[in-house]
Amino acid sequence: MLTLFALLALGLSYGGWLWHIAGSNVRGLSEFFFDRQDKWVLDGQALTLICLAIWAWLVRRPAARGAVAQHRTTLIAAGIVLAVLVGWAGRSLVFHDYSPSRDELMVEMAGAYLANGHLGWPVPAEWAPYLRAIQPEFYSPYGANTHWTAIYLPVHAAIRALFTWIGMADLAAPATLGVGLLALWHNARKLMPDRPDAVLVVMLMALTSAQLLTTAMTPYAMTSHFAFNMVWLALVLRGDKLGHISAALVALLAAGLHQWHFPLLFIGPFILWMAANRRWGAAVFHGLVAIMMMLVWARLWPMALIELVGSPPPSDVHRTNGVLDKLESLFGRLDKWQPLLNNARLIAWNNVLLLPLAVLALWGVRWRRLLREVPIALPMLLGVLAGMGLALYQGYGWGFRYMHGQIGALCLLAGLGWRAVVPQGSQGHRPLLAASAVVALLSGLWLISDTERYVRGYARTMAAIRASDADVVLVDIRGGYYMTDLVRFDEGKLGRPVVIALQMLGYDQLDRLCATRDVAIMDRSQFWPLGVHRVRPVYRGSEFIQRRRDHLAEIGCGRPVNASPAGVP
Repeated sequence: MLTLFALLALGLSYGGWLWHIAGSNVRGLSEFFFDRQDKWVLDGQALTLICLAIWAWLVRRPAARGAVAQHRTTLIAAGIVLAVLVGWAGRSLVFHDYSPSRDELMVEMAGAYLANGHLGWPVPAEWAPYLRAIQPEFYSPYGANTHWTAIYLPVHAAIRALFTWIGMADLAAPATLGVGLLALWHNARKLMPDRPDAVLVVMLMALTSAQLLTTAMTPYAMTSHFAFNMVWLALVLRGDKLGHISAALVALLAAGLHQWHFPLLFIGPFILWMAANRRWGAAVFHGLVAIMMMLVWARLWPMALIELVGSPPPSDVHRTNGVLDKLESLFGRLDKWQPLLNNARLIAWNNVLLLPLAVLALWGVRWRRLLREVPIALPMLLGVLAGMGLALYQGYGWGFRYMHGQIGALCLLAGLGWRAVVPQGSQGHRPLLAASAVVALLSGLWLISDTERYVRGYARTMAAIRASDADVVLVDIRGGYYMTDLVRFDEGKLGRPVVIALQMLGYDQLDRLCATRDVAIMDRSQFWPLGVHRVRPVYRGSEFIQRRRDHLAEIGCGRPVNASPAGVP
């Protein structure tokens, strides 16, 4: 298995490069990160797996046995605490308190207005003509003419709002990670009570996951999906009525984290598992809960928003969370299917033994008894395969974030795989775990440090915009990845300067702004020297934007936010 996954890592590295990188002059964000980060880690993982395979072959002998270590509980507990602290500190040290993506901005915005008792920020009358240029993407259609509201569902933002209310907003994701790790630990002990070594393997896979740790440094909802899925599974494994009823409440909340379909990818296979094991009552109950999840968040929540903030304006149709909208969005994105890039990123950002051990869980399945009892490994494996198969374009992601809710299942499968192939009490395979931990630590540190280098330029650019003494800063997005995401405001307060997307303004709006406001411009001549990665200044609306720049030059409007260094185009 080590050899097979060494070949897989090499195949993803070379295949991803050959398919997406070689001969291409234009690279999207996924291709950029694959070429910058993932292929190098995959090559290192392949070399590691080959060395481990050779070692395992050379030391074939009866494994030594020893007493069960008594300090494992303390070690795991300390690891969980450390993971929370690393996630909290990394928000400043790695991400410079900056969120690169619009997804994260929506969490921050919604967390702020929920903490202040609102369901959106009212648009000031003076800025109403520019409301879309100030929030250009991911806005809710409900009350869109009068409010700035996040398109995502509110539960994850409500968790952040709670921490915002106590003045520690950036602790929300690390604390949620801690809850998820505790629930994962509980599930591992529940499923493998006789194998503390396998429990240790489960937690080692989680605690050495650069994806789990780095995502916890961000406001992404994916950390909450990981935690809620593990809590749901812990309640289901109780097996009693209280456990199932509590799991139903957790499922309803999980569906409202940010998009209701993500928990269904995890819960759905377990409903099939209950039915396959003839636990008809539990299967029907959780099937009804799944329907209720869609009913509450795809139907009732939009109806509530219409009452509270207003109907969608007919002139500004935007995607909603309805069932048909979700299906249309899914099928509309199938042309952005990226299994090589996304799964390469999943493997690179996790422990080198995670997937080999997860596949070895199949060795523990008693196939001859499958018709009488379906083991829990199969629904977990089904959910993992579904997540890896639906490898749609993710934009930013530190690892494959659309698989984040399945990482707990992968870790549990790794523990089951360890139990299936390593004899109880064996000490001979400890070097495998130690080597995987060292490699994960080194590769994770490199990935996180490289991520810091990437984000630093964007954070500096945002700091320069916020420090400007202009009334308005227009962002010319040409020359960088997703530069529209610089257009943001803090906690519902536009403040000064107001940041506006240049490409979304008409000539009359530009004339009005220039006649009444002090206008500055942020463009590639300034954000490149600040460290933003230089993307070829080819943009689908490049001529469209250039005409607006020419118009501003004609009327003498728009000074640089920063003076451009000499020689920078």
